[in-house]
Amino acid sequence: MPDRFIDQDEVTIYGPYASNKIRKKLVGLIPEYDPALHYAADQIDAHTAAVKWAVEAARGTDASRRQGARSKAPLLKQARALLGKFSNHLGAHDNGAVDRRVFFTKDGTAGGIGKAAADVVLAVAHITTKLAAPSCAVRDAAHWHDRFDAMTKSLTPVVAFADDARIDRQSLTPEVETTRQVWLNGYVAAKALCESLLRHLGRVDKLRLYFYDLQVPAGTKVTEPPAEGPEAREAEDTDEDAGDA
Repeated sequence: MPDRFIDQDEVTIYGPYASNKIRKKLVGLIPEYDPALHYAADQIDAHTAAVKWAVEAARGTDASRRQGARSKAPLLKQARALLGKFSNHLGAHDNGAVDRRVFFTKDGTAGGIGKAAADVVLAVAHITTKLAAPSCAVRDAAHWHDRFDAMTKSLTPVVAFADDARIDRQSLTPEVETTRQVWLNGYVAAKALCESLLRHLGRVDKLRLYFYDLQVPAGTKVTEPPAEGPEAREAEDTDEDAGDA
């Protein structure tokens, strides 16, 4: 049975194989078909290039997302450690001297912030602002403000970059599938055109020689073009000889 599902990686194998065969082996057999055959081959190449671009873009953002995650993790760890140290510093004040909920708004503790990157960033930025207030009652407020301000400036762009890469990847996934479907429509149409031509010549059984997916067992993952042996070339040469007769 032929390959029933052509994934985005197989597109770049099956597409060039078919367009090359159409131009080299089928064009000229029935001259009236030639304009349509050239159009079909050109469409396969154009759609193959679109799929390849979409896949490369998606994988590029995957790499950016992984890099963003790697960069984000140690900074988030440092930020959470800073929040913990600041919470301990607040605990060293006299009772009632500082309202902890001014800084840790959820429950007055650093643990209440959670571990989500967005929550940590918001907490660090919020504490930076509160430490800058003239009425701030925290001891060594200027020192802690500088530490939180530096953390905000370091952490915010890294988290934003990682989130942007993740969003880009999510938006590119349907784009890859859309371009694959467009390619598939053109590929099936080209196959039908070539089948029509070969039926006129009484050689429809040779269609598999020009569309590699018809030679691949169902469920097989194709990773490279076929190494064409003498049997396939002999069959094509026989077709060409018959066409010249």
